Amino acid sequence: MSEYKWEVGTKFRDKNEFMDAVRSYVVHGGRELKFMKNNNRRVRVRCLGAQKSWPWMAYCGYMEGCRTWQLRKLVDKHTSSRQFKIKMMNAKWLSETLDNSLQENPNLKINEIHSKALRKWNTNVTLSKARRAKIIAFEKVESSFKNQFKRIHDYAHELLKCNPGSTVKVKVDSDSGQSIFQRFYVCFKVCMVRFVSCRPFIGLDGCFLKGLYKGELVATIGRDPNDQMLPLAYAIVEVENKDSWTWFLELLIEDLGGAKVCNACTFMFDQQKVNAFFYSIS
Repeated sequence: MSEYKWEVGTKFRDKNEFMDAVRSYVVHGGRELKFMKNNNRRVRVRCLGAQKSWPWMAYCGYMEGCRTWQLRKLVDKHTSSRQFKIKMMNAKWLSETLDNSLQENPNLKINEIHSKALRKWNTNVTLSKARRAKIIAFEKVESSFKNQFKRIHDYAHELLKCNPGSTVKVKVDSDSGQSIFQRFYVCFKVCMVRFVSCRPFIGLDGCFLKGLYKGELVATIGRDPNDQMLPLAYAIVEVENKDSWTWFLELLIEDLGGAKVCNACTFMFDQQKVNAFFYSIS
């Protein structure tokens, strides 16, 4: 981005797109620019420079006919050296670079954000700015996840539409007056059909989910005649306990042909957590 070539005539969707491009250019290039004019008709940005001589300048104006913004004037020349403290790198811009990092690691520390800015852009970011950026990014990620959970039933319908004959179950908790996601179960039709030719073996296991919203993933696998693993079903549950395992296994046994078929299978459990359930159906 520091080698970005500005060209007169370049069009931008709106004013914010131009300003974001300027901020990215500033951060990657280490230049201290300032918006001198900023209204609904025009945006003028200049380089402060070492002696505030303002050699670099860009002017972007609104185009009435096509309702876009266009770069109309440009002096693409810098006389100052690289700056290590960029005021234009605000918390909002920095937060947009943290979305993926927060999804992978919700416990991302402020010092890690500071170190990332120094390592990636050779720019010094204050801890207070890093803290504000994390708050903004966290709220954005959390809002994104909440909107996705609202469409969990749409996702279930789409799975059934693309995989006819499959089983998809969504369980919600409505005790508080509003629907709160609790469990999600999937067993594809192709897995049910393939299980008929598998060895009489079913393995079960569970693991913790790491992310903004916790929970556990429970899954089962079978073994085909070539001794290869075949995923049978999986579910997202709030926690591994007798109730969640019972809910999962009742659905699984029904999909695989009922208790008569499953009683002939050998089950290998995760630390023997679900023995009590099979004692009850034997």
